[in-house]
Parts: sequence; structure tokens; C-alpha cells
Amino acid sequence: MGNKIQIQLNSKFYFPNQAIQGIVIIEESEYTLKEISKLYVHLQGEETWEKGLACVESNNFNIFYSQFKLLLDINDERNPEDQKLKITKTIAIPFTYSLPDNLIGSMQREKDFKLRIDYNISLIAETLKLDRITLKKLPVIINQNAVRQNIVKSISNSNVIRGYLNKPQGISKLECKYSGEEFSFGDQINLEISIDLRESKQYIQEIVMSLNKRTTIMAKEPKVIVEQISKLSLPGVIQGIVQTIKKSILLFDFHNRMELSTTGQLIKVDYLIRIQAYSTLFNINNNDLRIDIPINIFQRIIKLPDLKFEPNQIKNLSKLYDVVRL
Repeated sequence: MGNKIQIQLNSKFYFPNQAIQGIVIIEESEYTLKEISKLYVHLQGEETWEKGLACVESNNFNIFYSQFKLLLDINDERNPEDQKLKITKTIAIPFTYSLPDNLIGSMQREKDFKLRIDYNISLIAETLKLDRITLKKLPVIINQNAVRQNIVKSISNSNVIRGYLNKPQGISKLECKYSGEEFSFGDQINLEISIDLRESKQYIQEIVMSLNKRTTIMAKEPKVIVEQISKLSLPGVIQGIVQTIKKSILLFDFHNRMELSTTGQLIKVDYLIRIQAYSTLFNINNNDLRIDIPINIFQRIIKLPDLKFEPNQIKNLSKLYDVVRL
């Protein structure tokens, strides 16, 4: 039965709000559909966290199911509308579904622990005995899209500087303006860092700016893993002045350590731009300043002319099959 019924999609990659277009192809339909009363198309997602060979946490979620009941009691002689399906040659049944705008992105990681957010679209048959059989299952990838933002945001931190015997020595301030929260690979993040030491009697020894990947696993005991992607050291700042530094981070993955962000319920991946200002070489009194700027790296939406369809995807089927529209 499985070889006589196929499902084809117009792509393997989708974004929220995009439409999944597909066609169910049934060969030798009179014989193939003899034991089937209904066909369903089912899109399901699954978040999984595995450690070793054991599945620690798993969360399944349905995107759509019964919206696509493709056949309506085709073996019921009393329903004349269904008799059009009782033909002897191959037929094709097209369907379309618009994805919701709150879908999370696919991901798969095998390093140290296994994290997956998978999507599969399945063709399910219901027999005359009310059994349900999965005929075909196709993996699809959902990409969250990065929206270009013409905004400038700001984040700051300040600290009371303490010296010998914990004696106050003024206040130091660190502020950073940055160009948005959502980016894609190849984008440039513009930063304007301001260090205010006018009220401080100590100087900044070194400023370190780093890009870090943060993975959060919302299990029974939440787990947060921060991995440094790149680091840049900047000169220090003397006391009594305000110093402004402009820098940019170019999002290229030279060492294959970056992946797209995703905002699942069980697994979340985002990035931190961490700026640390070290006040002295030996910081006994914890006078350092730190700012963490959360950002996401999503996929930029591809224009339709740029999509490359594979040979087994939808072509002009109207010339090959009888297209049945329900």
C-alpha cells in the first residue's frame, strides 16, 4: 500500500506564516483505496534532550492534524460526492496549510549531549476497521526568521569602586548602545561602548568583549551552558575621564561553532555579547563591570525565486494525473 500512495511537498524548508503546499498521489486508486476510509496529513514537532543513550526529556506538539481529512468515506455507496474518487488510474489530491506565526525553529546538536527540535509531516490512513497507519513520513525544517531592525538599544551597569580595606573610591559606569536584537549570519552588530570613570579613583586595566552561545535546557533541574565563540581584548581606560569605543561584530562562523537560535519550551538557544571591564590586575574587591546583551541569530527569509526545489518535489502534476479537489 505504501508504494502506491505518495506525498510530495513544495519545499523542505519553511518559515512561520508560510504555506505548506503538497499533493497526495494515489496510484491504481480503485484497488489502493479499497481498505481505506480516510487519509490525514499530520505535522508534528518534537523537542528532545538525550544524554548518552537515554532520553531525559521529550515534548511532542501537534501543528495541524484533522484540518486535512482528504477522503470522506469513499467506500460509502450512499455518498455520491465520493464516487468521483472511484476511478482506475492515478489521482492527485492537493492541499495547502498556512503555518502559524509562533513556530519555533528546528535544531540538532550532538556535542556532549543531544538536543533536537524536529518536524515531520506524515500521511496517515484510517482503515475500515478504524485502525490508523502511517504511510509516509517526511522531515521538514522550520526556520525562525530574522527581522531587520532600524533601532538602537542601550544597556548599562555601574559599580561602587572599593580600594584598600574596602574603602569606597568613587563610582565607575559602563554603558553600551547596540543595533538591534535579531540578526542573521553575515550581519554586522554595531556597538558603542562608553566607560565613565569621572567619579572613580581607579582605572580600567582591560576591556574584554566576547560573543557567547547560551543553551538553556528547561528540565526538572534547569541547565544553562555558555560557550565562548570569539573574544576581543581592548585597551584599558585611565581614571577621571569618559572613554567611548566603537566596535562591530561580524557574524561569520569560521570554526563551525554557531547555530541558529531557537525559542522552544524545553530547549532555548540564544547568544550573549558580554562586555567586561576589569578595574585592576588583581581585583580583590570585585570592582569589575559586566554587561550581557542577549541577541538571537535567525535565518533571513529567502525570496521565492531563490528557492531550489528538488526533483522529487511538486511539478506540474495536472498533465500527469487526474487532480481531485475536495
